[in-house]
Amino acid sequence: MLYVGIDWADDHHDVCFTADTATTLAQFQIAPSTEGFTALHAQIAQHQADPAAVLVALETTRGLLIYDLLCQGYQSYAINPKAVNRYKDRHGLSAAKDDRLDALALAHLLRTDRHRFKPLGPPPEHYRLLDRVCVDLRKLIDDKPRLSNQITSCLTEYYPQAVGLFRDVARPSSVAFLQTFPDPDAVRQTEQSALAAFFRAQCYTHPQRVDILYARTPAPAPAADPVVVRAAKMRLAALVGQLVVVRTPQGTYAHTLQTLLEEVPAVQPLATLPGIDKRLIPELVAALGPNRPEQPKRFAAASALAKLSGCAPITRASGNRRTVLRRRACDKRLRRTC
Repeated sequence: MLYVGIDWADDHHDVCFTADTATTLAQFQIAPSTEGFTALHAQIAQHQADPAAVLVALETTRGLLIYDLLCQGYQSYAINPKAVNRYKDRHGLSAAKDDRLDALALAHLLRTDRHRFKPLGPPPEHYRLLDRVCVDLRKLIDDKPRLSNQITSCLTEYYPQAVGLFRDVARPSSVAFLQTFPDPDAVRQTEQSALAAFFRAQCYTHPQRVDILYARTPAPAPAADPVVVRAAKMRLAALVGQLVVVRTPQGTYAHTLQTLLEEVPAVQPLATLPGIDKRLIPELVAALGPNRPEQPKRFAAASALAKLSGCAPITRASGNRRTVLRRRACDKRLRRTC
């Protein structure tokens, strides 16, 4: 067997080779490029001709390097950085930090404790695409409250009458209102009938509140610094524009997820779980992976899922003292879903 440890970095990767004899066969650096990957494969071929006998350890599960290693047929393992740091104590207690030492620790960790880790095996393409789309959609959804809070803060500086007019700042009617009436003067110069027509065009679901909105928006408020007003209006336009950009693709993502779910057979059992809605089903399907006899399962038991998602607590017991704590070392995205 050839054990390869790779310490991943943005501008270079440190590589270390070792064998069952624990002898360091090679240590070098490669660039994160086609030339660097080609050099890595050439070095590996000099020590081991069979790709199945090459075991690679890294501290990440994503990226071009991981995909390249899997395409070459190497057995690749993702090792938690905490496990690597604690394993280094077996080689020295000085707490020294060096990328070459990290690569060496990764290689030896795989040599001595490979039975504790599971090799990376990419699930079918539908599951991988489903997982990636869920991740990107979650980022878009997280951007929505962030931008909404910034818009509220901006309005408070110069346009307090608009704060709280709508239950959700990100609603289409609210966004259109802020784009059309970015300050109280714009409302004062608009007749009530014109404002009612504006809300009808936006399909506003509470037409009876138009009179209240018209009376509240131009109401007297503390005067704002003209400089602040000019700057805040520019910032409001920028934030509202970002909110529109964030909100618009969500329909496309939802349609893509629905299309992918129709091609995944593991949807129906999960859909029957209590408390599951359309938003969580694709995330759970992507997290659990395929559930077919001919394909390896991601989780061998429910306890493995509970631990990785942080749902299972940890117990610290020593003598007569016993403490149960929340598990913090886990997959944060999976914990959020569960």
